[in-house]
Amino acid sequence: MVFETLTGQLSIVITLAFGTLLIVIYPIINKENKYFAWFSLVMGIIILLLLLWFTFGNEVLRQQILRYGLL
Repeated sequence: MVFETLTGQLSIVITLAFGTLLIVIYPIINKENKYFAWFSLVMGIIILLLLLWFTFGNEVLRQQILRYGLL
């Protein structure tokens, strides 16, 4: 039970960090290639939206997050 909770929390944190990284590096990439920068920004937003949808779309996960929090 503890391992499953830790794995779930870790996957949420990694996905959140990856999506945020793609959004944050947009200004840096924009200096080199505008198309790749926009692709990075859009993919970061899509990753964050999918993470929120999968996390809060599942009734069991939503109840656990509301009851116990993410940490």
